[in-house]
Amino acid sequence: MQPHYRDIRKIDPGRADRLGDNTPNDADRIEIGPTQLAFAEWAAAGLDLPDLQAMRRYRWERLTRHVVERDYAGLLLFDPLNIRYATDSTNMQLWNTRNPFRALLLCADSYMVIWDYKNAPFLTSFNPLVREARSGAAANGSKPAC
Repeated sequence: MQPHYRDIRKIDPGRADRLGDNTPNDADRIEIGPTQLAFAEWAAAGLDLPDLQAMRRYRWERLTRHVVERDYAGLLLFDPLNIRYATDSTNMQLWNTRNPFRALLLCADSYMVIWDYKNAPFLTSFNPLVREARSGAAANGSKPAC
């Protein structure tokens, strides 16, 4: 009998201190994105994995550059897709489109603060560019349920 996919380790502790996408191999991250099938197809095609650290840094620098070029003090994001782009983190994106509970502030000096559920700091703790995580955001004026 073949083991179920959920029981197969997704992060290989036998590898180096970095995974193929240049993220820490610390067995402490939320896995979203390509499946093992996609990784196998990319390897067979001779493709390299994307460097997620470089991608996050590029997005952060690009957004900061646009804020500075326009002489704004910062950029306040509420849209879940924009927050995903800026932080590479996700949290109930479809539900959040109707019930906003997240916000992100990117200051002109590139300092990033995210407001999220109180019990969800792990969603952005993998990204050192997000300097501060706070709880309590709610666009409808109500207090968060968590």
